[in-house]
Amino acid sequence: MWIVWLLFFFQFAAIGVFYTYLNMYYRLAGLSGAQIGLINMSTALVGVASAVGWGYLSDRTRKNRLLIAFGAGGGLLVVQLVPLAHSFVGFLLLGCLGSLLNTAPGTLVDSTTLALLGERREDYGRYRLGGSFGYILTALSAGFIFDRIGIQWMFPAYGMIMACFVIVALRLPDAPYIPKEHTARSGLGYLARQPAWVVFTLCVFLAWIASNASIMFMGVVLQSMGASQSLIGVAVTIGAIVEVPLMMFSGRLLRRFGAVRLFTVALILNTLRFFLLAWMPAPGWAVLINLLNGPAFVFFWTSAVTYINKLAPRSLSGTAQGLFNSTTSLAGVVSSLLTGILFDQLGPHGMFSVMGVFCLCAVSLFAAGSYVNRRQSVALQAEETE
Repeated sequence: MWIVWLLFFFQFAAIGVFYTYLNMYYRLAGLSGAQIGLINMSTALVGVASAVGWGYLSDRTRKNRLLIAFGAGGGLLVVQLVPLAHSFVGFLLLGCLGSLLNTAPGTLVDSTTLALLGERREDYGRYRLGGSFGYILTALSAGFIFDRIGIQWMFPAYGMIMACFVIVALRLPDAPYIPKEHTARSGLGYLARQPAWVVFTLCVFLAWIASNASIMFMGVVLQSMGASQSLIGVAVTIGAIVEVPLMMFSGRLLRRFGAVRLFTVALILNTLRFFLLAWMPAPGWAVLINLLNGPAFVFFWTSAVTYINKLAPRSLSGTAQGLFNSTTSLAGVVSSLLTGILFDQLGPHGMFSVMGVFCLCAVSLFAAGSYVNRRQSVALQAEETE
């Protein structure tokens, strides 16, 4: 399992040094907010289909390590071509190709971890903690470094980190073979027929529209408010620092409170965070407000992957995680275009206000769905008793 910890470390270290600053690079390259939003929308749209595809290949071949390494290695090479692009079309094409390949590690590292954990899936957070350390290390330090040597150095830095990721990925064992169940639980239709799955998917979709806005535009917003790259690095990293102790004890929290309650708390915290960001009068406030992102993200992600693993048959575990990633990618499609337009038309305060409304809708829907599901479970148990 130390291999899994290192995989998360290098995966999120690469995210911290590259994706945290990519939209700022686009901005410095002369792209408008709408163009940046369109690139993010298109890359997310590619991720919608590719996440399910990578998950399906994983369930059929059980060659997770080769699929992860292939996707990460290909994505590494594509990123090195980005500085050679000098037009919107060039950035768009490279972004889409990179998304197609990078969706493999984004989808399969989670499903592989859960497969290796087996019945100890609540301990997922202990290994995902490696990602928190990796992200903190690079996102926090990169802002100060780029202030001195230039933001273009994020491309070779990403390449070196992902090369380490590929080497570690090749040390993974192949996932154990699981015979396909020849029952009603064997197809994707089984998931689609579960009301709990449908409600959960809709809530993830709404919540991730807002989360994607924060990931993609936080740096741009703070930059437009006069923040330095070092302040931006601190603001986007502070939540990850708070993640560390919460990730360490996420297994205990899941066993104590359950995935449903933690997911509800995550949605409430995100709602509060976005309304506070909408009120933010100066960029320095983002450091304090983004403290909420630590528990919000930990509770959201660990409860989500655990909940999905419980709902899906074992033979569809990779595909189910792929559907989850496709849902977040589809939300990214909507979010990327919407936030680009909102940023241009309403400014950062208006954009964050709209995102707060999306989170409020998500928590309301999930609370209502959970209540109905509990009532139906109680009624069913009463019928079985009779």
